[in-house]
Amino acid sequence: MRRILAQLYMIILRGVAIIFRPFNLQTKVVMLVTFQDNPEQILKKMADLRVSPETIVFYDPRVDETQLSYNFVRTIPLTFSSIFKRLYHMSRAKVVIVDNYFPELAALKFKEEACCIQIWHANGALKKFAWEDKATPLRAKSEQKRFKAVYARFHKVVVGSDMMGEIFKRSFLLESEDRLLKIGVPSTDYFFEQEQLKQIRASYREKYQKKTILYAPTFRDSELNQAKILLDLEKMRELLSDEYVLLLKLHPSIQANATIPEDDFIKLFPKNQSMQEALAGADVLVTDYSSSPFEFALLSRPIYFFTPDIEQYDRERGLVTGFSELIPGGEPYLTTESLARGILNDEADLDEIARFSATWNKYSEGRSAANLVDFIQKKL
Repeated sequence: MRRILAQLYMIILRGVAIIFRPFNLQTKVVMLVTFQDNPEQILKKMADLRVSPETIVFYDPRVDETQLSYNFVRTIPLTFSSIFKRLYHMSRAKVVIVDNYFPELAALKFKEEACCIQIWHANGALKKFAWEDKATPLRAKSEQKRFKAVYARFHKVVVGSDMMGEIFKRSFLLESEDRLLKIGVPSTDYFFEQEQLKQIRASYREKYQKKTILYAPTFRDSELNQAKILLDLEKMRELLSDEYVLLLKLHPSIQANATIPEDDFIKLFPKNQSMQEALAGADVLVTDYSSSPFEFALLSRPIYFFTPDIEQYDRERGLVTGFSELIPGGEPYLTTESLARGILNDEADLDEIARFSATWNKYSEGRSAANLVDFIQKKL
């Protein structure tokens, strides 16, 4: 039944899109955003450079809309009720920017002068997604056809490295190298603002009075029903509390459902503060398959990979080929005790982290947002 309803929904969207197709293009930008960091940097740079065409931002309600508000921007919640508005404005915009998979793109047929830019929401990938997701071959043929139609709408895909470009080509079925926009990822500009980074780190040192470990695991689908933290918090406390404070940056649904008392060692990172700030302030990052290490590597600080469920995760979701060879440090840690002792012994190799950053942030040099704004301006 769900599949039939999805097909009917797409038929309706295509019909509506046909109505809007004859309308002339307007000199405006439409953005569909589900994550904050990239659009925030892009809009900030548009304001700085006084590139201010009419810009309509459809934003996920979980995004802080106040950080996307400028006098040339109109913000509209990205909800079911705004779907026809999205189709209308996307049909008439010269530039459409998206940061995720949006099924309504399959209903559109962009005019030749229009450009749809996929900025994605991560500057690297350790887990498979889109066409490479292990669940994709199990989908119905109609769903797979829709996926392909959405990927085909991406005229350009912003990349920060050749490595990520190759992943995008496989994941979005991009046949031409020309569809890659090698200008760097806008969100990474944040990590080149040295004065701001110094202030944030100093504020963390003053607040916690110890070095900070940021634990930022990726979200797992199973966690919607059962909150679970793989890290043994008591073992971390036993071995590290003399020198460190442990900051937990968890998915909102996990943080809401898990019972984690805060104390002098364990601190829950506030949900209303950004991941970028968490990375800027932390001395050490502990993660698994998330995209956080790609940005944190720009700071030249220790990164540790803790993956006790690596075999299960790879089997069910899928990791990029050669995961252990790609991450700095080689083999990830499988137990909390080995991880804690690795942190105590400063086992992170900063030279390897620098090489990791150079590989994944090749085109991200602190002016990625300006590069994209320049591209947008030319398209307008």
